[in-house]
Amino acid sequence: MPYVIAPLSDVKGLNNYPEYIDALKAVEKAALARADVLWSGQAPGGLVPTGQQYGLGPLRKNDMAVDTTDSTPSGSYSFRKTVTATGWVDTFNYTVRQDMIHAFAGFLVADDVLRITQFRMEIGDRRFPIWDIQEAFRYDKFAVILKTDQGGELVADPRTRVLMRTYFETVGLQRVVPLGLSLYRRPDLVITET
Repeated sequence: MPYVIAPLSDVKGLNNYPEYIDALKAVEKAALARADVLWSGQAPGGLVPTGQQYGLGPLRKNDMAVDTTDSTPSGSYSFRKTVTATGWVDTFNYTVRQDMIHAFAGFLVADDVLRITQFRMEIGDRRFPIWDIQEAFRYDKFAVILKTDQGGELVADPRTRVLMRTYFETVGLQRVVPLGLSLYRRPDLVITET
C-alpha cells in the first residue's frame, strides 16, 4: 500500500506536498460516493446539515473511543496513548456509530519523539498491509503518513469495526491523529459532549 512520509513543516502551509491535498480530496470523494449509496436522497451539507442533508466534519476521538457512551466532555478527549511495554498495541479499536461513515486519508504522528515503527489497519473483514514508517525517524519533528493510492478502501460504513495497530519500539506517550473525515446523518451525534 503506497504512502508518503513527510515532515509536518513541509506539508502544513507550504504546499510542498500536493499528495496531501490530493489524498484528502480523494478520500472525501470516496466517502461521498459511499454516502450516496447508503443514504440515497440525501446530499452533503457541511458542518451543520439541514433537511435532507448529512454533515461532514473531522474524525473525532470520542467517536473512535471504544466506549462512546463515556460522559467525559468531548473537549477532554485526545488521540494520545501512553504505552508501558513495547510491541503491537491497538491504537484505534472501535465500531463506527450508527448513522456515521469514517474515511481515512492517513495519520499524523504529532510528537517530537517517534516511538512507532509500523502501522496495520483493518476495516471490517478487510486487512491492509503493514506500513513500515521508520523513514520518519530522520525528521526533526513530526511526520505525516498519507496513502497515495486513494480510493474507497479506507472508508468504514456504519456499524463497521475499525482496528489500527501500531508497533511501539519504545515506551511512553505518542499522539497518532487520523487524517480524514466523518460523515453523519444526525447533527446531535457531533454536537453533544459524549
